[in-house]
Amino acid sequence: MGGVIDIPSFYDNLSGRENLYLLASLSNSRVSNSEIELVSSMVGIDTIINKPVGIYSNGQKRRLSIAQALLPRPKIIVLDEPTSGLDPQGVKSIRNLILQLNQEHGLTVFFSSHLLSEVQKICNRISIINKGKIIKTVKVKDFLFDSFFSIQASPIEALLSFLKEKNIPYRTQEKYILAHFDGNQIPEIIQELTKRNILIYEIFRHQLSLEEAFLAAIEGDGQ
Repeated sequence: MGGVIDIPSFYDNLSGRENLYLLASLSNSRVSNSEIELVSSMVGIDTIINKPVGIYSNGQKRRLSIAQALLPRPKIIVLDEPTSGLDPQGVKSIRNLILQLNQEHGLTVFFSSHLLSEVQKICNRISIINKGKIIKTVKVKDFLFDSFFSIQASPIEALLSFLKEKNIPYRTQEKYILAHFDGNQIPEIIQELTKRNILIYEIFRHQLSLEEAFLAAIEGDGQ
């Protein structure tokens, strides 16, 4: 397993190659010149690998840190906030690199980030952590498209009481209540709301951004 911390640090007076040799030696690993050539090429810094790291851009330093994580030839790498502090072009460049490592080289990438828009673009499965506990692990496409519904009903207090009673996570979003439940439950929910004289004006599947889905899951977990 290889890993990259939030803010990687290197010796600026040493070249990228020398830094990789040094870091590998600290973990009692011997790396060959060909291995360094391979990983530097994989992450796109082969043309600057012999230059002092002090002249590298932030994005190039990020790539160097990922090259260092690849030296043990891992099947899994852990990246902690790999796009932190980068400009939009740098963010896109690192995103494409992560996707390339997965799709072309078969690496499994554990990607930790507070930039949920990037998580949505990169990951196919996510785990949501709230207060140190994993509350949900799910495929991104299922999480965003299959189980969130917008409801407009009256009286709103009765609707909220029903959702709390059934332990259905929800959050208020303008004039709608955004609720999280399986689509197969819709007939049962409509029937139950009607029995309680709750008027339903609208109910429809809501396509969320990952940020919206994350907030709904976190707020629902606290109810």
